Amino acid sequence: MSNPSEDVEVKASSEGAQNFVDSYYAALNSTQGRTGLTKFYIKPTPTAPAEADISMNGNVFANPSELQDLFEKQVTKAQYDVHSFDCQVINRNYNVGADESMLGPDKDGKKMSLLVLVSGAVKYGEDGDERGFTESFILVPNWDALGPKAPKGLKKFLVASQNFRILV
Repeated sequence: MSNPSEDVEVKASSEGAQNFVDSYYAALNSTQGRTGLTKFYIKPTPTAPAEADISMNGNVFANPSELQDLFEKQVTKAQYDVHSFDCQVINRNYNVGADESMLGPDKDGKKMSLLVLVSGAVKYGEDGDERGFTESFILVPNWDALGPKAPKGLKKFLVASQNFRILV
């Protein structure tokens, strides 16, 4: 088995980034969507015990549940408007936390880790000012979503690292 071709890599990474950006910011814009924010992040396992690395304006969150609590309890309304995003493949054959049966290259581009850079505008609350933001994510494969017996509807990529900044 070989690594993905350049065409497959570009298509898989672009679609993965687009799907992530569309669903993540839709969740942040919805009161109901914010209740499921933790589903976008990696979960510690015995083979990959790390928590997602999350920083917002210099404030570090110990885990995705803390971030979800912030949005559920302190952000009454948010409107994120993504103006642009870019995606770069970090690793074509990311294997951290993969089951032994999944090790090795993947010609379909499902095992890549991605850097996704996002810029846009956000408005918090009814009367808040619209401000620019930049955000960077490192996305890694969701091992539970790969394989022939994977449940439908799972996120294909999960956040391993996130850094959000409001622009002045």
